[in-house]
Amino acid sequence: MDLKQYIAAMTPMFDDPDTAAREAFSAAAVILGDRPAYAKYLGWSPAEVAALATHAASWRTTAPPMLRRLAAAQLSQQVAAYAQFLVQVTRVACVQFAPGDQQAERDASAIAATITRFAPVSNSQLEPAPAPDEQVEDLGQALDDLERLVGLEAAKREINEQVQLIRITQMRAAAGLKNPTVSRHLVFVGNPGTGKTTVARIVGRIYKALKVVPDGHLLETDASGLVAGYVGQTALKTAEQIQAALGGILFIDEAYGLMRNDFGLEAIDTLVKGVEDHRADLVLIVAGYTSEMGEFLTANPGLASRLPTTITFEDYSASELLQILQRIAADNDYSIGADPRLIEAITASMAEPAFGNAREMRNLFEAAVRRQAWRLREISDVSVDQMRILTVDDVLP
Repeated sequence: MDLKQYIAAMTPMFDDPDTAAREAFSAAAVILGDRPAYAKYLGWSPAEVAALATHAASWRTTAPPMLRRLAAAQLSQQVAAYAQFLVQVTRVACVQFAPGDQQAERDASAIAATITRFAPVSNSQLEPAPAPDEQVEDLGQALDDLERLVGLEAAKREINEQVQLIRITQMRAAAGLKNPTVSRHLVFVGNPGTGKTTVARIVGRIYKALKVVPDGHLLETDASGLVAGYVGQTALKTAEQIQAALGGILFIDEAYGLMRNDFGLEAIDTLVKGVEDHRADLVLIVAGYTSEMGEFLTANPGLASRLPTTITFEDYSASELLQILQRIAADNDYSIGADPRLIEAITASMAEPAFGNAREMRNLFEAAVRRQAWRLREISDVSVDQMRILTVDDVLP
């Protein structure tokens, strides 16, 4: 397990994630502060790590401040979760940086024992499994991949809110508290090329890590994949897609297309029954334009109630689209500079009625690669830089 990934994945569940992260790294610094590898790993100087260790040295006998604050506020569930988190941090620090080091293990045990004594819960509630938690690593990586996407700030915020809601309901269930029924199904609305399918794939990974669905695979389809040509066959075809998606996510793009088909309502009725019958092992995500999706959600009385969460994918700005173009190029070992003419051309193309956002950037990149290859046709000894650089003339037609 990676310490930074674990801390990044877990701290958002607390009301003060920055303090939680600082205390977690401070606890690790008490154990590992004199190890240069730890300072290098954090990207801090040895003096900075030593300061953290000095700050947290008393935690061998006194509970960390945030844990005391949560207890004073009588937030027993947060106390239990935060205590478990810090205990696991001490273990991860030892395993990652000081395997077999007896002094590090003694320091880790002292901090963990203090936390265990302080928290008003039993040891069995506090003790996490000693084995590396692949779930946390997978969740942290999925959330990192979500955050690295260009733009989509509103969508990212909604997904993170969903993650926090799932975490809290799981914590409540573990503590024996009741939970309201919360739908995990989602509606994605936005124009083409705004990242709906990409985010759906990441949601599959997040839901798998959080054990919302068993395996997290994404089955992508549209109206044509659900509707057949005769009465009765549509229900069977839709049921087959539901069966294939069990254990993961059924993603229906341009779902409003079902409203334009003679047998579309049959498919919608089958979907409603499917998500009801498979609450534990199926998540439904439907996507499409905002106005058309409103019409789709009213097609069946039970559909809107089972899809209460709508996430909006805004169009990208010109600067964001240039970032996307540059990232596509970099992923393919090409380089595109930030010439103002590119922003001007992208801004002009955004005014076109059928503009496809990020899809247009993919098309622009592929056309630029072809133009670059033609431009280099008469050079007998092409250098690596010449093969990598896409000029403005390559990119713009």
